[in-house]
Amino acid sequence: MSRLKRIIQETDTTAGKVFDLFIQSLIIISLLTYAFDTLPNLSENSRKLLRGTELFCVGVFTLEYIARVIVATQKKDFIFSFFGVIDLLAILPFYLYIGVDLVSL
Repeated sequence: MSRLKRIIQETDTTAGKVFDLFIQSLIIISLLTYAFDTLPNLSENSRKLLRGTELFCVGVFTLEYIARVIVATQKKDFIFSFFGVIDLLAILPFYLYIGVDLVSL
């Protein structure tokens, strides 16, 4: 558990740097996916690829958030910290979209 904590919370190790670079790359990929999804006249195959990419990114971001909560010394403090709230707000719309029928509102 301490090794995982060091990878997630520290950037002074190779594994920590790779982890941060991977997450930052996924953020960029996620943003590009969102932008490309707004283009008109995309083929169905392109839309499927974009949806798959979005699912992968949200899955990894969800696992990252859960891992950060697990390794946090003060879990409540992390959850309600600035970055904890930002991380939750980044993944929450995806789960609200698939779980709540917003049309009825």
